[in-house]
Amino acid sequence: MPGNQGATVMSWRSQLPVLVVEAQAMGSIATIRSLGRGGYPVHACATRMDALGLLSNYAHTKIICPDYDQDNFLPWLRQYIQQNNIRAIIPSEGLLLTLRPVFAEFVHLLPFSNQANILYGGMSKFDLFKSLLENDGHPEVSEHLPPSLLVPNLTNISTIAELETFGTPLYIKADGCYSSNGATSAVYKSYSAVEAHDRLQHLASRFRKVLIQGHVSGQGVGAFFLLWNGQLLAEFMHRRLHEVPHTGGVSSFRESWWHPGIRNDALAKLKHLGWQGVAMMEYRWDKATDQFYLIEMNGRFWGSLHLALYSGVDFPILLLDAFHGHLPNPVENFLRGVRCRNTFPKEVEYVWSRLKDPQLSLLSRLWSMIEFFQLSMDPNVRVDLLFPRDKRLYWESLKRFFPIFWKC
Repeated sequence: MPGNQGATVMSWRSQLPVLVVEAQAMGSIATIRSLGRGGYPVHACATRMDALGLLSNYAHTKIICPDYDQDNFLPWLRQYIQQNNIRAIIPSEGLLLTLRPVFAEFVHLLPFSNQANILYGGMSKFDLFKSLLENDGHPEVSEHLPPSLLVPNLTNISTIAELETFGTPLYIKADGCYSSNGATSAVYKSYSAVEAHDRLQHLASRFRKVLIQGHVSGQGVGAFFLLWNGQLLAEFMHRRLHEVPHTGGVSSFRESWWHPGIRNDALAKLKHLGWQGVAMMEYRWDKATDQFYLIEMNGRFWGSLHLALYSGVDFPILLLDAFHGHLPNPVENFLRGVRCRNTFPKEVEYVWSRLKDPQLSLLSRLWSMIEFFQLSMDPNVRVDLLFPRDKRLYWESLKRFFPIFWKC
C-alpha cells in the first residue's frame, strides 16, 4: 500500500487495540505478526511467561492473564478491556467456551458471527456434522462426508454390532462444549468396535454427546476462507506434505495448492452454516481416485497460518479491517507452490515417528533423515518462525527444543 494511503490506513488501525490470546500457539503467533505488521496495537496475552509469542517484535504489549477456569479471569478481562480500550479480541476455543455464559457482554469484540448458535455450532464437531447430515432441501452439503454416527446421548450408546459396520479404525470425537466436567475437546482412535464401545462407556461420565466416524484414507488438505456479511473476502488452500505422526496428524510441512472441487464443496458447506469470519475446512483427499471427505472445521485461526501469509493472503488483517467497517478488496489469488515447515519441534517429530515405525523399510527411514537436512538447506522452503524482522522466535524455539530432545 504505497505512499499516503498506507500511512492513512496505519493511522486508523493504530487507534484500534486488539487482544490476541494464547500467545504460545502457532496460529496466535502468526496473528500477532500479521496485525502488528499492519499497524494494529497488539496486546499479546498468555497464561505463562514463556509463551513464544510474547517475544515477538510485533507485540505492542505483552501480558500474563489468569487461567480461564479461575474465578478472577472474567473480572480481569473486563478490567483489562476497559483500561486499555481493547476494540477486538482474537479468541481461542478455550476463551470462547469461557465466554459462552456471558456471550452477549463480549460479542461486540469478537470478529465472528454475532449469533451464538452459529459461532458455537462451528466449534462443535457434533453440531457441524448434524447440520450437514440433517439439512433440509440441500442434499449437496451432505456429500463428501466420512461414514458418521451422531450419538446425542451417551447414556444410550451404540451396540458393538452397529459400530462394526463402520470398519476400523474408528474415531470418537468429543467436544469441549458438550463436556459435563470441563474436559477439553478430544479425538479418540479405536482399532476395534469392542474398544470403541468400551471407550464410549468411559466417556459417558465426561461428555453428553459425541460424533463417531469411520476411517477414510488420503492426504490431508485444507481450504481456508474469510466470509463477511455473505461476501467472500479471501480464500486459500494447502496440502500437507508431512504430518505428525507420519500416519496422520497435525501438519509439519505443507504447500500452497488448489483443488476446485474441494474448494467449492467447502465453501458451499460454510455458506450453509451461515458462517462469518475465518474458517479452515480440513479434508482427506485421495490423489489416485480424486475422492475427498470433510474431516473437521476449525472456526478460528489455524496452526499453519504462516503459509497463507507467505503466499500473499493476510487473513488477520483482512478480518479485522472488515470487522471495523473498512471492507477490504477481496483477495482472489495467492501464490501456489509455496512450501513452509514448522522445523522445531514438529518436523523433528515427523522424522522420529518414521524412524520408530517398523513397517517402513530401512531405506525409507534413512531417507527421512536425509530429506530433513535437504529441506533445511533449501532457500525456497519457508519456515514458520523465521518471519521477516521477527526471527528471534525461531532461535528461541531452537534453544528450548534441544534440551528436551536430548532428554528423550
